[in-house]
Amino acid sequence: MDANLIMLLRQLLVDRQVGALATLHDGRPFASMIPFAIHGTAERVRLVTHVSRLSAHTRDMLASPDVCLLVTAAESAAVPPQALPRVSISAVAEFIPVDHPDHPALKAAYLGKFPNAVDLFQLGDFEIVALDPTSARFIAGFARALTLSPESLAAAITGRSTFAGEA
Repeated sequence: MDANLIMLLRQLLVDRQVGALATLHDGRPFASMIPFAIHGTAERVRLVTHVSRLSAHTRDMLASPDVCLLVTAAESAAVPPQALPRVSISAVAEFIPVDHPDHPALKAAYLGKFPNAVDLFQLGDFEIVALDPTSARFIAGFARALTLSPESLAAAITGRSTFAGEA
């Protein structure tokens, strides 16, 4: 993947604030909008969200942690819908309790992107959920699709230079 594609993927995941989360709800597909942030280390990238236990998608993730997050570029009259850059990330949802060693860093990543959410951390029904990617399908435009491993996704987001992508 060339530098322009890496920059486009990084922009999608760093600049966009919301994605469509797909879960299984009573055995059927269900999608909802969630805010997300990125927490990246040299070893892996995690998508971080902060959800209420009152939400259907939260109960869905508790019942079946396999999820998918779709993040798209903003619509533009200059770009046909089929060419809209987007990334679909299959992941496993992990609920992170307050006493978990990763909680402070994940909370900081989330609040770094959503500082106005600080008051939600005082509510007892909200929890951090880390989405651990298992694969990603990156569409960089019309007829420009790549399947990325979790390691390749992390490399693109954290700026490491060596990774592999498949067409």
